[in-house]
Amino acid sequence: MLIAMDAQHQLVNAATADRQIEYYCPGCVQPVRLKRGAVIVPHFAHVHATDCDAFSEGETTEHLRGKQQLATWFAASGYTVRLEAGLPEIHQRPDILVRRGTAQPLALEFQCSPLSVERLAARTQGYRQHGYQVLWLLGRPYQRQLHLNSKALKFLQYQQRWGLFLLFLDTQSTSVRLLHHVLTLDTEPLTYQTIRLDTRSQSVLHFRQLAPKINTPTLPDTHLRHYYQQLMLARLRHQRGFDALQVACYQRGGTIAQLPTWTMPTVPQLPLLSVPYLVWHAHVFFALRQQSGRLAGSQLEALIWAQLRPLLARRACLQARGTLIQQLITTMITMLSEQQVINWQKTEWQVNSDQLRWRKH
Repeated sequence: MLIAMDAQHQLVNAATADRQIEYYCPGCVQPVRLKRGAVIVPHFAHVHATDCDAFSEGETTEHLRGKQQLATWFAASGYTVRLEAGLPEIHQRPDILVRRGTAQPLALEFQCSPLSVERLAARTQGYRQHGYQVLWLLGRPYQRQLHLNSKALKFLQYQQRWGLFLLFLDTQSTSVRLLHHVLTLDTEPLTYQTIRLDTRSQSVLHFRQLAPKINTPTLPDTHLRHYYQQLMLARLRHQRGFDALQVACYQRGGTIAQLPTWTMPTVPQLPLLSVPYLVWHAHVFFALRQQSGRLAGSQLEALIWAQLRPLLARRACLQARGTLIQQLITTMITMLSEQQVINWQKTEWQVNSDQLRWRKH
């Protein structure tokens, strides 16, 4: 921990604490020892083993250093900063709590250790339900190559100017790395754009006002799409959901290779599914084959949502989850219309059975 109480119950930062004074844990009020030297980050540790709920032992040097760097960065940018502030109303203690003027307080969490998606969801929801914004920054254990199954993806956050984004703190270079507009295309590496800021020379205000230009990922040319789709199917054999999809196709008289061309994803999408997008597209194909005649707009949305819902991944930090899901549904309807799977007829959608047939080998 970076702070402790003195005998007068005043909070003291380890960086400026007096070695001659006795200190106590703000959480369990048990004695703590000041640790400060030429190499280690100044901090306090419990003198005796304890089951303190507020402060756990064994914080890494990276975590301690990161909290100090974030506190310094926000303080230099005009924010009121509280290290390890206790929030008794929600029984949580963010790494740092900051506020600027009358704006909503912001809880900063620098995550360097494993955290279950259930615990992440509970902590994020706890902050938001009690009027706190929350921003998750990730440390070195999460800064590996990003892919669809990366543990970092459960920390995906959303902001209109940045799209889906992840935020990393590098304590060695004292810099923040923003991965913005994170997208996925089945079997391809995740795409994103990166901005790095030096917290020693660039303010928090500059960071929060970033409005990066979006570079749309290059899509396959028309004459390459058939080749891409064949390659995608070969790669999907090793991904989650493929076997179940193959069985679902067999049960309906076809195979994955016989799915209509329009079900094969060629446009990068938001990484919100636990399976490839082909699985969702195929299930929409199955559902539409059961329809005949026309569908009202609300009926079509309900049909698409019913296929999407069980395939969504748990993204605990997304405050705009409903908006993003509606975006997926709207994109699907647009695609179905462009591919003439459905056609608008005055007040309803007409299902085109010609586009709902299995392809011949």
